[in-house]
Amino acid sequence: MIKEKSKKFLNFDNSKIYPFIFTVIFIIVLFQYSFSSLESIFYDLRIKFDWGISHQDEIVLITMDEESDQFLGESYPYTYASHEGLVKKLIKDSPRSIGYLVGMLEPDSDREDLALYKFKKEIKSFQSGGGVFRFGTNMDDWDEHLPPTDLKDLGYSLALLNVDNATFAKDDISRRALINISGEESFHLWMANKYRATRGLEALDATSIQGSYYLQEADATFALFRYYTSPVSKKAKIKRIPFHRVLVGNFPKGFFEDKIVLVGPSYISNTNDTVLTPFNREEYTSSKLAIHAVIIEAFMQNKTVLQIPKDVSYVIAILVALFLSIIITKMRPTTGLAMTLSIMFGIIFLAYFLFSLLGLWLYITHIVLTVFVVYYIWVPFRAIGEYQRRYAIQEETKLLKKVENLKQNFISLMSHDLKTPVAKIAGMADVMKQKNSSNIELTKGLDSIIVATKELNKFISSILDLTKVESRNISLNMVSKDINTILESTVEGLRYEASTKNVNVVQDLAPLYPIEFDINLMKRVFSNLVENAIKYSGEGSEVLIKTTDDEQWVYISISDNGVGIPAEEVEYIFEKFYRVKNDASHSIKGTGLGLYLVKYFVELHGGTISAESELGNGTTFNIKLKNQ
Repeated sequence: MIKEKSKKFLNFDNSKIYPFIFTVIFIIVLFQYSFSSLESIFYDLRIKFDWGISHQDEIVLITMDEESDQFLGESYPYTYASHEGLVKKLIKDSPRSIGYLVGMLEPDSDREDLALYKFKKEIKSFQSGGGVFRFGTNMDDWDEHLPPTDLKDLGYSLALLNVDNATFAKDDISRRALINISGEESFHLWMANKYRATRGLEALDATSIQGSYYLQEADATFALFRYYTSPVSKKAKIKRIPFHRVLVGNFPKGFFEDKIVLVGPSYISNTNDTVLTPFNREEYTSSKLAIHAVIIEAFMQNKTVLQIPKDVSYVIAILVALFLSIIITKMRPTTGLAMTLSIMFGIIFLAYFLFSLLGLWLYITHIVLTVFVVYYIWVPFRAIGEYQRRYAIQEETKLLKKVENLKQNFISLMSHDLKTPVAKIAGMADVMKQKNSSNIELTKGLDSIIVATKELNKFISSILDLTKVESRNISLNMVSKDINTILESTVEGLRYEASTKNVNVVQDLAPLYPIEFDINLMKRVFSNLVENAIKYSGEGSEVLIKTTDDEQWVYISISDNGVGIPAEEVEYIFEKFYRVKNDASHSIKGTGLGLYLVKYFVELHGGTISAESELGNGTTFNIKLKNQ
């Protein structure tokens, strides 16, 4: 028992361990890198095609841009008189909330002081009537940019837009939103919670927002947000209207009714007013004002993203590696490739559905790369194994060919050597028969010897022919001749045998043009078929030989009305050494090679042969030869 186990261990194919070892090494190396740039592409694709967050027409943007500058003859951030006029027109249309994302300056004149007072009065009146107003402030490396002193009591919150320049892909794309900083709600969360309160929804905080995480160095909490629409101006579904049109009242009545209105800069010429997003990864074409709207909407719907721990991705990657290793080694290459692609795209779609349905971010880069690593490690090793097996088969084939040649040579030599003594036996028997013609009993015995030697000679000839066929050592000696002539001479040569069995051979030969064929081989074909027809027809029967032609083929049919062949055996009669199992075949001698050689000789001429037979109603052989 121990010896058998040790033998199995020694005979184990160590080559199968190598791809496994390489796979483990490469996967371990893969796990050492985050591949954030590649993962960001997969992440942004999910964001772009995210159907798990719906578009809700709740936010309207009032943009301060080049068009308004030109119309008003002012420059950003405009005079307080313009803002007071805008707010007055806006409040008349009954908005729900107003978010002011404008970096307002301290008034520098009595006129501006008065305009600021009127602006503030309008806002206070709006707030006392149940309206919501909030300044959104910005922050730079030095400090937060607060509203003017006289406007601080209107309320303000930090409206910071984060870009990914320090973590993850470091590609300056906006993916995360500020939830709070130093315990104070961000502008976006504050505005969203005011909206949720009007809808009877629970207020959100860092603990109730999915995927929120705290950064100690910033003393702030963040979450990855989802885009409910493209922020690129040409594709965005967010309604927007220029500042000056609202100021002059050029908007439909009810345009702002019950809406969250965000007022802020959106200058195409100023890159500080634009940001990169998953929808525009390289060109600064998305307005920051639109991103503020997207973040507020994400908090309103509580649609944020929770990253599944990377350890889950690592486990999935290992399981995929094991499964693919088995698939690639066990299945056909095309099936293995199809399974590999199916698994890869299946993982991508799974990650997409998890994201859209549940807001779960499955890190798939390691899994996808694992699929490629496994495929490109195991396939070459399998190819090497296939090459080794193919080489072994080729060597075995060469050896078998040598053995086959030796066998053919042996059979050929033996057959030739057998022909000589057989001929001598037949000759001696014939001489003795002539000398002892008066001895009837001896004459019968000598006749039996002569018949037996003829049968043996025919068998030897068949074996020689088979040897030539299998060694492809037959060359055709093509001659142009009328096929009817060969048929007639064949029938003439078998007339004695037909007469002894009282078989009538009828020839229905149509006039034919000469065609090219090997006379000796076709004589053997016709001789075999006609002789078989005579043998199996029985006493007093008839054999019909018929020829016709058309432009392409010469048709020869040889029919008998003998015992016939069972239907289930017809398809096998042209096989080597096959003989039909019936009473006639037992009483009639044969090698089982005749029809095999006939078929080969006919096909060697580019023709075909087939058989039709019905048990008890005879057999017909149909030959087609090219009419050249």
